[in-house]
Amino acid sequence: MKIGVITIGSELLNGSRLDTNAYWIAKNIIAYNGEIICKKSILDIEDDIFSALDDFLKTSADMILITGGLGPTHDDITANSLYKYFDDEPIFDSSYWEKLKKRYTSKGFDVRNLNKSQALVPSKGEVIQNKLGTARGLCFNNGNTKIIALPGVPSEMKSMMNESVFPMIQQSSNISINYKILRTTGISESKLFKNLEELINKFSDVNIAFLPSILGVDLRISSKNKLSFDTLLKDIFSVIDFYIYSDKNESLEEVVSKILIDKKITLSTAESCTGGHIGDRFTNVSGISSVYMGGVIAYSNTLKINLLNVDEKILNEHGAVSEQTAINMAIGVQKKFSTDIGISSTGIAGPGGGTDKKPVGLVYIGIAHNGIYKAYKFNFNHDRISNKMITAQVALNILRNTLIKLDK
Repeated sequence: MKIGVITIGSELLNGSRLDTNAYWIAKNIIAYNGEIICKKSILDIEDDIFSALDDFLKTSADMILITGGLGPTHDDITANSLYKYFDDEPIFDSSYWEKLKKRYTSKGFDVRNLNKSQALVPSKGEVIQNKLGTARGLCFNNGNTKIIALPGVPSEMKSMMNESVFPMIQQSSNISINYKILRTTGISESKLFKNLEELINKFSDVNIAFLPSILGVDLRISSKNKLSFDTLLKDIFSVIDFYIYSDKNESLEEVVSKILIDKKITLSTAESCTGGHIGDRFTNVSGISSVYMGGVIAYSNTLKINLLNVDEKILNEHGAVSEQTAINMAIGVQKKFSTDIGISSTGIAGPGGGTDKKPVGLVYIGIAHNGIYKAYKFNFNHDRISNKMITAQVALNILRNTLIKLDK
């Protein structure tokens, strides 16, 4: 199914907010046999909405997805604009209005401030239910094209897409697209391409998109030919299996956490240069409390000594950013929290603090487990925030590889 996306809001055009809705839709829709053929961001102005619809209805789009402008405030005019565009006389849904009032009353809100426009429904179109908010989606038909408007709040939009719109797209599609995202880390886009170039040229009927970020490269693989798709997928794993951490579109922390939880292996973290970012990523995962015992942010040498029992002599002889300090931080936190594994980070995030011997971007990641203590050295060449994010990613990947080796 061919799809056009219109995102509405001045904040998307003046730089105050990224258009994450369009990105999320484009990234996920292919799995449901959808294909984005056009996209546009516009102001919440009636003329702009009319103009965008006129343009998109001239394309080959089977569906037009609109996000934004469905709220209860004065500047949310998308619903009224759509009613006008499709010559639709909205009907007041008294049943939904009573539900809204009860919902707000139960939370202690003054229902007198509720906007009754939230209870309007189209007479010619349909509504799409919103489990997370008050603004329901709208659905209109124009010939063979379906126009769907959803709230701009990302959590509400995603919920409604998953519950209603994606199944609608999948059921309406005349073709079946085989689709998979392989998530990799620890290898550059150029090296990935070089390793896979022969396979890419061999399977011309399979599309491979490289989606790089500072944390790794996602490979989006799709094809209408199932045999070619399955064969290429198997061949890709045989070439770059070491770098693939997920084929289910999971984050690295989700993958590592699942292994820890399944094996009942406990973990603690000792962080310096990452400032708690490793621990933060773990605590984003539901259920991690059964194995992640906690962490220490020992940014100063004093805390490295007092909280992690790093020998002051080691700090004086080798420095805070060193293999020896990283190992002793990992050992210290492992003992402090009585965990199976302790992992640490220490480095020079920048932009200042570097020397000729220890430049900005120098990082050591230490790990202690089963009586084995090891530190890994890296040199990253990014800005301060990026260096912190990459260090956390690398630490998670070291932990993943360590856990995999435990099975061998």
